Order: sequence, then structure tokens, then C-alpha cells
Amino acid sequence: MNRPPIPVIIISVVFILVGVGSLFAGVSPIIRNQEVRLDSVIVTVSGLTALLSGVFMLRCANWARWLCVAWMAFHVVVSILHTTLELAIHLVVLFVLTIVLFRTSAACFRKESHSL
Repeated sequence: MNRPPIPVIIISVVFILVGVGSLFAGVSPIIRNQEVRLDSVIVTVSGLTALLSGVFMLRCANWARWLCVAWMAFHVVVSILHTTLELAIHLVVLFVLTIVLFRTSAACFRKESHSL
């Protein structure tokens, strides 16, 4: 199995941490016997997506980097409804993620044999 470059490892670990945090935030209303709202479901699905993307980017699965960029693009769309600063931050993060995950040094993603 190919080893991903250091920047991809860093992004993967960040996405794993964000995913775990979002999962806890999303399921906390269930744990506290509160009403489960749509935003809790969305946060839970978002957390699962980030976690899945992070774990499989460490395994150099090509689809995982696409999932990571799509996840961030979704956040850009959502941040349009928020402040201009949030939108700018999400756009910069999307730009950096895209460059790092699709540049030539991320060559471990070239092989499709590392999927599920």
C-alpha cells in the first residue's frame, strides 16, 4: 500500500477529528433525550462524511479525495447563508484542499486498487 504524502496525512487527520467532533455534536440530542431536529441529522451525516473521507484518504482511495472536496464545497454553499468572513474562509480552505489533494505529489491516489 502506498503511503500518502505528509500534507494528505495532515488533511486526513483533520477530517477525522472534524468528523468525530461532528458525530458527537449530531448525536448529543439523542443521548440527552432531546428532540432530534433536522440540523442534528445534517451534522451527523456531515460528520460521517468527513470521517469516511479522512480514513480512506489515509488509504489512498481516489474517491475519498473527491468526497473531501465535495464535502468542503457543500460547506461553501451553506456558508453563503452566513457571514462574508465564513464564506471567505470556506473558499480558501476549499482552494487549498483542492490544490493539495490533486497536485502531482498526491500520487498515491493514482491507483484504484485501494478502495473498500
